[in-house]
Amino acid sequence: MGSNTARRRGLAATALAVLLAVAACTTPEPAAAPSSSTEPPALADSTSVPELPSGSMPAPAPSGNPPTSKPGNQPRPPAGPAAPSPIAETRGLFVDSESNAARWVRANKGDGRAHLINERIAAQPMARWIGGDGDIRSWLGAYVQAAAREDQLPVVVPYNIPNRDCGNHSAGGAGSVDKYRQWVETVADAIGKTPALVVLEPDALIHLSCLDPTGKQDRLRMLAEAVATLSQRAPNTWTYLDGGDGRYNPPGTLAQRLIDAGVSGARGFAVNVSNFNTTNEAIAYGRLVQAAISARGGGKHGFIIDVSRNGNGSNGEWCNPPGRKIGQSPSVDGSSPQVPDALLWIKQPGASDGDCGTGKGTDSGAFVPELAMSLLNGI
Repeated sequence: MGSNTARRRGLAATALAVLLAVAACTTPEPAAAPSSSTEPPALADSTSVPELPSGSMPAPAPSGNPPTSKPGNQPRPPAGPAAPSPIAETRGLFVDSESNAARWVRANKGDGRAHLINERIAAQPMARWIGGDGDIRSWLGAYVQAAAREDQLPVVVPYNIPNRDCGNHSAGGAGSVDKYRQWVETVADAIGKTPALVVLEPDALIHLSCLDPTGKQDRLRMLAEAVATLSQRAPNTWTYLDGGDGRYNPPGTLAQRLIDAGVSGARGFAVNVSNFNTTNEAIAYGRLVQAAISARGGGKHGFIIDVSRNGNGSNGEWCNPPGRKIGQSPSVDGSSPQVPDALLWIKQPGASDGDCGTGKGTDSGAFVPELAMSLLNGI
């Protein structure tokens, strides 16, 4: 463990140096909210391997002020931030041999691109997204147990909330509040006592504006209950609610929504999920959200950043934009609220955002080698 501790301290020092560089910067509060996810088609053993959810699309225009108080009958989650550190209990992030990039490589060994995609993408730790179909308990349990055998840390992205993605590219989700509650219980039980990081329901908070008042209250209650369930049934898990994208989501607005969704029982929040903002921008935004939560009496929380496609930053486009580049290698820290808990590949590089941009003619969520190579080459 000594070498691991030294490595984590080195990561903390590096992240702190970045923070000092951006601390003096002021991030303006942008006005709209692009989303960050895509629908999870079933995996298939073919040369065109469908990808689990990831991508981006614009959110609808706001339809009123965000909720500013917790909905009625909302349970108070247990103190998730005080849970044992899954980062300290494991030896780095888990590399998923069943990711869609890895499956594409195995199915296309003769392809001239396979070696590079394997080395630069498939061999890197990435998140596992889970929708509502199939035997979740069995295959999610197998995923986290595979990580446990390696003493490594899995990253799980539950993505099944009702009216997911406002009915757009990633439309779907559980059919009712009760079905979603039962599904989350299954997810939590499948993780069990295995150390894990959970990124809960990308887009759920930035898309509150597409819901009517009852729908907003239901969604906030579902998220708060999900945080509580994960804390109770998966006690070695750190849960992060999605905190949006710093270019399009005012920190104060997202801070209040995070509080209303039960962030008090979670480790914290995630930023830049499936988006392209630079790590420096994401750190600055994360710190603004942290400060806004604290100023509202919501406590101090950690955050994580998706760095999977932010190597060239954003060009303002959200759907398979050209000229983007793969980000830095994933890493974990978790030593202090002053630095991100982790820099992760939450979006799986090479996954299409849909039939648009440089992915014209592709399905949302599918692993596309041409998109992967564009990210590797920055073109």
